[in-house]
Amino acid sequence: MLFAAIGILFSSCKKNFPSDLDAFSLDMNFTQTEFKPVLGKTTQYQDIFNAGESTLPLSFRISAVRTFDGKEAPELLKLFPVSIWKQPYTGGEKTLAEIQAKRDTVMRPLWEIGQHSGNLTMHAAASSIVLKSYPDSGYYFDVEVSSNGGRRFFKDMHLTPLKEQAYEPYVESGYLYPNTVINVVGDSTRTLVVPRIWFYKKGEGSSLSFKFLGPDLQPIKLSKFNNTDWDNLIHGFNKTFAADSTAVRYDVAYPIPLVPTLKTKWTSAGRASTAFTYTRIAAGGLRDIGAILFNFSIYEKGDWEIIFFFPDEKPLFDND
Repeated sequence: MLFAAIGILFSSCKKNFPSDLDAFSLDMNFTQTEFKPVLGKTTQYQDIFNAGESTLPLSFRISAVRTFDGKEAPELLKLFPVSIWKQPYTGGEKTLAEIQAKRDTVMRPLWEIGQHSGNLTMHAAASSIVLKSYPDSGYYFDVEVSSNGGRRFFKDMHLTPLKEQAYEPYVESGYLYPNTVINVVGDSTRTLVVPRIWFYKKGEGSSLSFKFLGPDLQPIKLSKFNNTDWDNLIHGFNKTFAADSTAVRYDVAYPIPLVPTLKTKWTSAGRASTAFTYTRIAAGGLRDIGAILFNFSIYEKGDWEIIFFFPDEKPLFDND
């Protein structure tokens, strides 16, 4: 009877023994704990969690959100309408409607953690109207990591959002320069001329236009850029030239580019990539190709115009 009782006791203990618990590594860690996303655009921090020897998947949750001085900060966890991709964007979409059909608006926290990845995302819907931004010291938050093998809190992670920038690159002077200028020479000096570039928002629609101005602020006809592939300049639609050929307009979806991390024929190094080119016959019958290359991003939806201004002299387009 004694042996039978011991056998029953052992069998009962074995059933309750937690032999099926997942591994929960003591070496897990976040490789980044300071975050400074720019508001107004989607910023993702990926592959920032090292699970060590833990059994996957783990579960992640943001907790104890507070301001730098310890006050509650419900604005970080409150749900807001944010735009997501419900189908992958490829860069090969043929219409604006095709792009819009791949997107959806859902309710999400502005500062969100992947439930099983630990990736952190600041959604483009976040603004300095809603969230504290630099020079404010921002927020502290904790992250809870758990599985049936254990639970751990990573405390005092720091979020300091930066104020919105409607476009990039951005400079305090208000104007930019192209990434590259090749064989664009002045019509008087025949030396290299480099345009200044301005961004101008003129409405609340969803379009992008380009124009060029000479030193007298008179428009330069786009027909002068006779080697430019206007149909493939940007991922835009319903291309329309002004009646006098001084501007070209596209219907576009914002932001530009739509997915900066995706390399397409429209992008370079995470920005929209444009090339304005022309050819002329130079001395000796040689053909010169002039080119102005400019990479940019625009995050704020609107009717935007990008203006290239030659302050000293117009480019030489005519043949020698």
